[in-house]
Amino acid sequence: MRLDWRVFALGLAFCTLWSSAFTVGKFAIQAAPPLWFLVIRFALAFFLMWGVLAVMRRGLPGNRRDMSTAVWLGVLNNAAYLGCAFIAFKSVSSSMVALIASLMPLVTAALAWPLLGERLTPRKLAGLALGLGGAWYILGSRLGQGVVVDDPVGLGIATAGMFCLACGTVLYKKRGAEADPLAMNAVQAGAASVVLLPVALALEAPEITWGWTLIWTQAYTAIVMTFGALLLWFALIRRAGAGAASAFHFLNPGIAMLIAWIVLSEPISASDVIGLAPVALGILLVNWPASRKPAPASETSA
Repeated sequence: MRLDWRVFALGLAFCTLWSSAFTVGKFAIQAAPPLWFLVIRFALAFFLMWGVLAVMRRGLPGNRRDMSTAVWLGVLNNAAYLGCAFIAFKSVSSSMVALIASLMPLVTAALAWPLLGERLTPRKLAGLALGLGGAWYILGSRLGQGVVVDDPVGLGIATAGMFCLACGTVLYKKRGAEADPLAMNAVQAGAASVVLLPVALALEAPEITWGWTLIWTQAYTAIVMTFGALLLWFALIRRAGAGAASAFHFLNPGIAMLIAWIVLSEPISASDVIGLAPVALGILLVNWPASRKPAPASETSA
């Protein structure tokens, strides 16, 4: 059985877009408080996708099951995961938040086994272990370069967000994979904006600096990230499965470092490069197709 390289193309494209958010976020918080920025971002994404659906003469999910799934995806994938991550950034280092996020494939694989029937084979377990080890080595080496004190409450918030993203991944595979991805994504963005608005009102002052920084960061995150990256993510889940798709998140720390090096001139050490090798091998093992057993003679004979 041949290896499906389209899975790796989708995974790499998704990870590149997803990882770029760490760099763009550094510019975004200069223009608006984190939660307010997310409220505006998701609202813009919703109206953009709604408009695209109208032009294509397609509507939002037409049945209660798909609509409910899309709303829960917005709560889990967008509002909870990104909201928790941005809140955690206030008291936890960005490297530690990324490290916690890299544990998501393990949680997803554990949930996908009983809920989706995606069996954890020895090869997949080895791949997950290699990916986790590589990501841990990269970020552990970076944290070891200086003294970083992380707030336990912030670590708990980041961990809660990671669990929410894992639950959202399994939910989409179980209930949303057959629905219109654009319609689902539109409702997901709208639900996230609505859920985050009262949280932003309670926790942050709406001190927004209107200007080019806000415009280009909103355009990038609303169009490229919320619109493009999540559509790639849904396509990856449908093609590879929830567990295998989640393994690509192990690439995010390394790609995020590369983008930060190019855009922000942040240094990359030898340990970063060394750690990417087991990450790449781990993803290969998780996505390598199982050998198909020969069919019985009665099925192969003419």
